Amino acid sequence: MTRTSIDSQDHRTRRVVAVVGAHGKIGQLLTSELARRGHLVLGVHRKPEQADAVRGAGATSVLHDLEAGTAIDLAEALRVAADGDIDALVFTAGAGPGSGPARKATVDLGGSVQSIEAARRAGVTRFVQVSFIGADREAAPTGDESWDAYHRAKRDADALLRDTELDWTIVRPGSLTDDDATGRVRVGQDLGRGSTSRGNVALVIAEALEQPATVRRAFDVLDGETSVAEALAGLAG
Repeated sequence: MTRTSIDSQDHRTRRVVAVVGAHGKIGQLLTSELARRGHLVLGVHRKPEQADAVRGAGATSVLHDLEAGTAIDLAEALRVAADGDIDALVFTAGAGPGSGPARKATVDLGGSVQSIEAARRAGVTRFVQVSFIGADREAAPTGDESWDAYHRAKRDADALLRDTELDWTIVRPGSLTDDDATGRVRVGQDLGRGSTSRGNVALVIAEALEQPATVRRAFDVLDGETSVAEALAGLAG
């Protein structure tokens, strides 16, 4: 690995990181942060018309539809785009608001399963997945069919990831907002209700790739008062 200097205070190991869901709000913020840190980002997105936005955020465009393609297709697309080794894969794709239960199963769960298999095929061992606070608890029916399907999909996707041999991390934010990133958060277990800016989620994911303490850890994230680096380092305790 070569060393890349971002500025006089920010020296990091350059990585090749695939972001599945690169056109989403978190995906674009994460891409920009990873590019700022000097990493090569492979931005996986579903539609051709999304390519300009993905490239504009700082990624190499990788066109792949999780619902129409296979893990073999995704692994090959990533290998071609990387033209070398891939250090990490981040799964932040989702069917999104307004989608029904069927797409929660095919994207939020099926897309995660496909990405895990694609990572294995591409020789990627580091895998970060975005979930939500409470996803690990039993999905008690709420009467909202779409939300219940989403909860089940994320619960099952997280459980499947935890059972793999990958160096996984599961990031569980609270209610997502579009507030500016503060770089200050709370992390831990069973943090309860609260909000998390998408910008802070992106910072947490980017920093998690730098922090060994986050490997094979699932943790909640809320906006808070502790710097992201310090909060994640505290997971080692």
